[in-house]
Amino acid sequence: MISMSDLFLIFIGGGIGSVLRYLTNLLFSKINFIQSQGILLGTLTVNIIGSLILGFAFSFFMNKVGIPHNIKLAICVGFCGGLTTFSTFSFETYNLIKNGEILYSLVYALLNVLICILMIVLGLYLGNVTSKAF
Repeated sequence: MISMSDLFLIFIGGGIGSVLRYLTNLLFSKINFIQSQGILLGTLTVNIIGSLILGFAFSFFMNKVGIPHNIKLAICVGFCGGLTTFSTFSFETYNLIKNGEILYSLVYALLNVLICILMIVLGLYLGNVTSKAF
């Protein structure tokens, strides 16, 4: 059964992740000459980082019994859920297609999916190795 403290920690983790996603997109849009490409890079970056963190946390938490369940929820569901964004990725891909940038949309979609899956695998590996070291 989920408690109010579980929900509160998911809420806090999600808020932190969402703010970091927003700031990452802002940063990439400012350092890139073409704002739309900067926003795409920001989304790709948070999806990659979030996938790595989720894979790591899941693997690490599976091997560590002393970590409270609500902390696991705050990181995996809250923070990673707020940081990563499938809906934004989907909307950006749609806009690329709508604007006739078919090849770019395919590359963008493949990069998001393939790199994020690789980051999950890497995170699982790193979490497993790290949990055994502690």
